[in-house]
Amino acid sequence: MSTRRLFFGIGLDSPATDVIQRWLDDSVAYRKAPTLSRNWHVTLAFLAQVDTPTTDALIDFASQIDSAPFELHFAQSGYWSHNGIFYLSPSPCEALKSLAAPLRDISEQWQLYTNPYAYSPHITLFRNHKPIPQVRASIEPFTLTVSNFHLYHSHTLQDGLHYTPIASFGLSA
Repeated sequence: MSTRRLFFGIGLDSPATDVIQRWLDDSVAYRKAPTLSRNWHVTLAFLAQVDTPTTDALIDFASQIDSAPFELHFAQSGYWSHNGIFYLSPSPCEALKSLAAPLRDISEQWQLYTNPYAYSPHITLFRNHKPIPQVRASIEPFTLTVSNFHLYHSHTLQDGLHYTPIASFGLSA
């Protein structure tokens, strides 16, 4: 049976992507290329390799989640030295945690993936970057309005890594 590498996440809109790209170009010195802007997102729950019947069940489960739209505010970068990940993190947001919790829980209950870390929402800008990129100026704070989330398929094509939405779920008040 075939499987796909999947995760639930929140995509970025063009204004957010533009702010990040401008900041990286103008205010961050780095030694290797950043992650591709087409793949920037906030992960809600990683699922690992998932077969088609389980994917269908996950889509059904996620479509039942009742959550209102909310905003994420970004102004802070960070770095995890153990894996060289340089990232942007949103201000604490209960609505984000509430959206991620059932998705992470179902992943564990269905024995798809057990995350060894507490939920730490972020946008990964660099992977395996050592030492830390040098930030000459803080990012211009920006807000991302979250009105939907997606089930993404992580796969590689000729032009590199792609995170392709295979299902989308709207948030409503």
